[in-house]
Amino acid sequence: MMRGLRNVALVFLAAAAFGSVSAQQLKIGYVNSERIFTQFEGTRVAQEQFNREVARWEQEASQRQRQIMELREQLERQSLLLSAERKKAIEDSLRQMMMTHERFLQEKFGQRGEVLTRNEQLTRPILERIQAIIERIAKDENYDFIFDHRAGGLVFAKPAYDLTDRVLAQLARER
Repeated sequence: MMRGLRNVALVFLAAAAFGSVSAQQLKIGYVNSERIFTQFEGTRVAQEQFNREVARWEQEASQRQRQIMELREQLERQSLLLSAERKKAIEDSLRQMMMTHERFLQEKFGQRGEVLTRNEQLTRPILERIQAIIERIAKDENYDFIFDHRAGGLVFAKPAYDLTDRVLAQLARER
């Protein structure tokens, strides 16, 4: 909340400093991106698809875990009856299954796993669509700034208010 108020104050200060637009002439709006995202039907459909895929991966992980536990129990029950070669073969098989399971878990649920990748693939088009609509409204209705109520960040600004090039030029001169 404080960040959002600070951003609005900065907008007014910047406009006043440049003198090209008075604070009364600025057209400012805001959106609640969380509410848009959660109430949009496309989000619900994407979430259901994501949940089905994750459930399938979780089921596969559980099945792999069960197989490991069964093999481990078999090894413990029959340990005294097995020959050294057969016991080693089962232990090797168990180790291989455990490594494969760990690799599967990393591929699906790890930091760069398919769960995160798939979530991004499903949500990116929705977010891009929302952004395009916000930008269209801003241009059609001549908004100068549109803030995101939830994030407190800037979601649209006229290019004329973009100071990026000026800052880069100043940094280049101060090398």
